[in-house]
Amino acid sequence: MRWRNAWIVMRKDLDEFKKQKLVIGSIIAMPIVLGVVLPLVMFVPMVTMVPLERPWDVDGLLEIGTLPDDARAPWTNQTMENTSLSSTVVSHKILKNTHLNNCIILSCVLDNTTVVDSTIQNSSLSSSFLNNVTVIRSEGTGLDGRYVLAVSSNLAFTKTKPSDIDRVLPMMFNMVLMIFIIVPATLPTIIATYSIVGEKNNRSLEPLLATPTTDGELLAGKIFSAFIPSMGSTLLAFTLGVVLLDVVLIPKVAYPLLPNLTWILSILLLAPTACLMSVLACVLVSSKVSDVRAAQQLGGFIVMPVVVLMLGVLSGFIFLSPVMIFIFSGLYGSIDLGLFYFVIWDRIGKKLYL
Repeated sequence: MRWRNAWIVMRKDLDEFKKQKLVIGSIIAMPIVLGVVLPLVMFVPMVTMVPLERPWDVDGLLEIGTLPDDARAPWTNQTMENTSLSSTVVSHKILKNTHLNNCIILSCVLDNTTVVDSTIQNSSLSSSFLNNVTVIRSEGTGLDGRYVLAVSSNLAFTKTKPSDIDRVLPMMFNMVLMIFIIVPATLPTIIATYSIVGEKNNRSLEPLLATPTTDGELLAGKIFSAFIPSMGSTLLAFTLGVVLLDVVLIPKVAYPLLPNLTWILSILLLAPTACLMSVLACVLVSSKVSDVRAAQQLGGFIVMPVVVLMLGVLSGFIFLSPVMIFIFSGLYGSIDLGLFYFVIWDRIGKKLYL
């Protein structure tokens, strides 16, 4: 294949494309609206409603008041280790590696202790698990648990369950990421469907066929003339969307979340293969019809493999991970290869144009 001939065909198509100002505007506007404006509309309300204090780290945590700065839990030298107590009042003890159930704990030091269905008052806690516990005028660090009522206390919990934002973000990221897959698969239906049938209508096909270009060179030029604008506008929207989403989310999560590995693989592998699949199918449709509108209407069915992926993601049946990206990229790549050889076999280059 002489790539110079394919480059000439591509430049001719792009020069024609530049004259279509409305089409250029739609190709730029659609990725910006779907890939930048829509994600911001989705994320900004969610982020503004989630408090910065992250009280959701412990399921059912309720805090009433705080421990005064000068308050100190009492210390004692009486130690109990490696034991279990139930329905007992424990006071002025150091409890280590202890399991307490349905107890009242007064003025104690708890270290690596499990407390269930109990009340703790005037105590100091560290590295302990609390379940359905009321804590009054106490302090603690490195705690874990659920259903805790803290009254006038200062407790620091480790994260025991995903926060609301941590649970929602992966699902929303999947939905937003699908935009950058469906957009490059949709844009070629605007450009590529015009590639051949438009030249038939403008009677510009005969001079092109008179040039010494092979079927493959002509097909490559048509592919690049639709692929480059589609992926270029998608990459622009992807870059703007990632930057703005990080700006919105950094105040909540303290570090940039995007682009992660899944997003990078999607824009480098899945989006180009989906775009190329759409381009090849659109060129094939364009060669078979004589009306631009018919070509564009038939082109709408071309994105069905991408629509199936989108429906799987929206339904929660498919979660976009690096493994899934490789699987679908391989699937779309195989379809691309099959379409390319079918187009060449069908001799779209010079004979079926006529």
